[in-house]
Amino acid sequence: METAKQQIEDWRTEAGDTTVMSASTVQDRLFDLWGELRDLPPVSQVEQWLSLTVERELFSGKELVDFLNELEQSLGDHASAGAGAGAGAGPSGTATD
Repeated sequence: METAKQQIEDWRTEAGDTTVMSASTVQDRLFDLWGELRDLPPVSQVEQWLSLTVERELFSGKELVDFLNELEQSLGDHASAGAGAGAGAGPSGTATD
């Protein structure tokens, strides 16, 4: 997941400095992210955006930054939920002791 976070950070920096980005460029970046996130719930957001790249020619830098912020938040929420679930599993597993 750290690679995905780095990709998001790099892309957000680039998108923030760009007025528009072509659908093919967006698609390439999304496929890279999809490869990193394919086993995690936030991959559905990436898949939704991949479908948009077929329908559109351009994406604004601002909408990409907004998307990347949401995706990063989802990754953080997923990581927090995973950590919470792991922490809660210990005490419930020792109830028979």
